[in-house]
Amino acid sequence: MDVSQYLEIFIDETAEHIQSLSDNIMALENEPEDHDVINEIFRAAHSLKGMAGTMGFKRMQHLTHDMENVFQEVRNDKIKVNGDIIDVLFQCLDAIEGYLNQIKETSDEGTNDNDAIIGALNGILNGNAAPAAVAPKEEKPQEEALPDASGHRKKYMEIELKDAEKESLKSAEESGRFIYGFTVYVQKECLLKAARAFLVFKAIEEYGEIIIYSPSSQDIEDEKFEQDFSFFAISDTQDAEKLLSSAKAVSEIEDVVGELVKYETLIESENKPQAAESEEEKQTAIVPSAAPVARAKEEKSKAAGGAAKGKTVNKPVANRTVRVDIEKLDALMNQVSELIIAKNSLVSISSSDAGDGTQSQSFRDQIEYLERITTSLHESVMKARMVPIESVVAKFPRMIRDLSRKLDKKMELFMTGEDTELDRTVVDQIGDPLQHLLRNSADHGLESAEVRKERGKPEVGSIRLNAFQEGNNVIIEVGDDGNGIDTEHVKEKAIERGLVTPEQAENLTQKEIIDFLFMPSFSMAKKITDVSGRGVGLDVVKSNIEALGGDVEVKSKLGEGSTFIVRLPLTLAIIQALLVSVHNELFAIALGSIVTIEDVPVSEIKYVQADEVINLRGTVIPLIRLNQILDIEEPDVPPESLTVVIVNKGEKQAGLVVDNLLGQQEIVIKSLGKFIRNSKIISGATILGDGEIALILDVNTLM
Repeated sequence: MDVSQYLEIFIDETAEHIQSLSDNIMALENEPEDHDVINEIFRAAHSLKGMAGTMGFKRMQHLTHDMENVFQEVRNDKIKVNGDIIDVLFQCLDAIEGYLNQIKETSDEGTNDNDAIIGALNGILNGNAAPAAVAPKEEKPQEEALPDASGHRKKYMEIELKDAEKESLKSAEESGRFIYGFTVYVQKECLLKAARAFLVFKAIEEYGEIIIYSPSSQDIEDEKFEQDFSFFAISDTQDAEKLLSSAKAVSEIEDVVGELVKYETLIESENKPQAAESEEEKQTAIVPSAAPVARAKEEKSKAAGGAAKGKTVNKPVANRTVRVDIEKLDALMNQVSELIIAKNSLVSISSSDAGDGTQSQSFRDQIEYLERITTSLHESVMKARMVPIESVVAKFPRMIRDLSRKLDKKMELFMTGEDTELDRTVVDQIGDPLQHLLRNSADHGLESAEVRKERGKPEVGSIRLNAFQEGNNVIIEVGDDGNGIDTEHVKEKAIERGLVTPEQAENLTQKEIIDFLFMPSFSMAKKITDVSGRGVGLDVVKSNIEALGGDVEVKSKLGEGSTFIVRLPLTLAIIQALLVSVHNELFAIALGSIVTIEDVPVSEIKYVQADEVINLRGTVIPLIRLNQILDIEEPDVPPESLTVVIVNKGEKQAGLVVDNLLGQQEIVIKSLGKFIRNSKIISGATILGDGEIALILDVNTLM
C-alpha cells in the first residue's frame, strides 16, 4: 500500500508532537514529580511511535519506542527524573527532528540509527547513570572518505563525477592547472548558510575557478544542505594552504578540509567497489513498508467491533480545525483581491454618475450591498490566514535553556501574548529575527553571575518576549534586565572602523549611535563564540523585518537592560489606505500609519538646522515634501497653505506634504516585481477602480 498520500499529515502532526514533547519536558525539569506532565509525554511518545510505524519509518519508531519505555518506568515511579535524563530526552527530540527534516526533504528517514542515544535510553532503563550529553552518531556512507586530523571527512572524495566533469578535471590538469577538493563544515548555529557558502566561494575564486559542486550550486543557494558542502576548484597556484586559510577566514565556518588532488586519485576512488545494499534496504528505499498500515486498519476494525458490542470507550473530542494548504488560501486571496478591484470600479462609476439623476436608487443600494459583502469576505479570508505567533515562539524556552548551559549563565524566559495573531506569511518569516534577538539578549545583554551579584541584581537573569496588537500592527518586544548598550563603547568602535570622525561622533544622539549596531559585520563581542560575535545578527534582523514591511527600534539604559521593539503589519495583502495626489501623481498611504491630517499655513513653517518643521499643539514635527523626495515637479504657483498628512513610526511623527486628498479606500497591494524592487520608498502598487495605478508609500522608509 502506498502511504505517501499521508506524508503531509504525518509531517504536520509529528511537528506538533515534537513541540508538545519539548514543552512538557521543559515543564518536567521544573516539576519532576508532576504525573500529569509525565502522562502527557508518554502519550505523545506513544503517538509518535505508532505514526512512525504506520509510515514504515523503522528507525524513528525504534527511538520513540525506547523513549516510551523510559517514561513507562517513570510513570511507575521506578525511575526518578534528573537533569541528566532531561538532557538525554532533549537529545532524543533533536534526533526525531533530524528524522523529520530528512523526511521533509527526501520522503525517507535516512540511515542514522542514533545508536548512542538509544544506548543512553537503555542505560537509564538498566539503572546506569545517564551521560550528561550524547553526541549523535554521524551518518556514514557506504564508502567513507578518510578524515583529516580534525576528524572531519573529506567528502569531496565521495562525489560521483559525471563524464563531462571528469573531462573538465582531466583537461585542467593536462593544461598545467591544479585540482583542489574541499569540504566546508558550517557551524550548527549558523542561520544564513547560503550566505556563508557564497563568501567561501568568493574567497576561493580569488585564486581559481569552482567547477563542481555537491550538492548542486542551486541547492546550496537554496540552503538544501545540512552542515557541510563540497566542491572541486581548479587554480594556477600550487599553494593549498593559501586557499584553505582564505576559506576558513569566513565567519561561522567551523572547519574546511581540503587538499591538492590528482585526477588519477579521484578516478581510483570512484572505481572502488561499493558495499552491496541488503534486499530489505532496497525495499525500504523504494516503498515504505505497508504492513504497519494494514495492521493499524485491522486493529482499528477490531476496536470498532469491540465498541459495537458494548465495550466502553472514551469518545474523542471532534477537531474543529481543518488544515488548508497556504497556496489554496493564496488563490482565494487573489480572487478576493480581484473582487475588491471590481467593487472599486463599480463604486467609481456610481460616484461619477451620481449627479445626473439617471442612476436608480436600487443600483446604488446594490453597490452598497456589494461593498459590505466584499469587506466581509475579505475579513473572513484574512482570519483564515491569521495564526498565533505561538507556533514560532514555542521553541524559544528550550533554546534559552540550552543557551543557559552553554554560556554558563542563569537565565529565564518570560513570554506573554503568544496568542497574538499575524498573517501566516509574516509568521513563517519572523522566527529567525526573533531568535537572533533572544540570543543577543542571552549572550550580549545578560551579565555574568559575578557582575550581577556586584550590581545587586537577582542571580537569574530575565529575558522577556511580549507580543500585542496595536492598530494595524503587531508589536513584539524582546528585552532583558542585563547590562544595556554601552553607547560610548559603540561610538569608539564606529570611530575605529572609520564610520564617523571623532568630531562627528560628539554630536550623535543615542539612537544614531545604537543604529551602528544594525550595520553589516558590526559586532561588539569581545570574544568570538558559537553563539555570537562574528558580526552577523542585528543587520540580518533589520533587513528581514523591513522586508516584511516592519521596523525595529531599541530602548536601552546602561546597567539596567535593553528592549528591542519589532513592529510588523498584521497582513501583507489588503489594507485600508488614504489616496493622495502630488502634482497629478497618485499615491496611497496605509491608514494605520496616519495620525491626523492638518491644513498648515506656509507662514507657520519653522526651521531647525535648515530642516522644515511645524509646531503642532506643542509637538515639533519635521516636514517631508513628497515632491522633492519623489522628484516630482513643484506647482507653478506656491500655495498659501499646505495639506499635511501626519504619520507615525513608533513614537516618532512626521508630516507628509501632499497636494490633494482623494479619500479612503480598501486597496489590494500588488508587488512591483524584481525590476524595480530596489526602491524602498515604494512598497508596492494598487489598481484603482478607474484602472489608474497608485504607488503605495512606505512610511517607515520615508521617515
